[in-house]
Amino acid sequence: MKIKMLQRTLGSGNASGNGTKWYEEGEIIDCTEEWQVKLGQMFLDDGKAQELKMVEPTEKKVVKKKTASKEDKPKLVRKKTKKATKK
Repeated sequence: MKIKMLQRTLGSGNASGNGTKWYEEGEIIDCTEEWQVKLGQMFLDDGKAQELKMVEPTEKKVVKKKTASKEDKPKLVRKKTKKATKK
């Protein structure tokens, strides 16, 4: 779960709860551990944070670049120029 802080708030900074930390306004917190999820849920319930819903694509579309074959390429035509002759 990811949350975004809406205001500056003091909260627990580690799993044991014996340290505190200021969570700044606009900070995005990735709650991966159980204690972070509980802390994040308290911030959500108090209206101090909002949950971010991230949807990532499951597939990626691969676009192949079309290359021109020899038949598709235009042929270069050079004009023959007359050379000046010296007498």
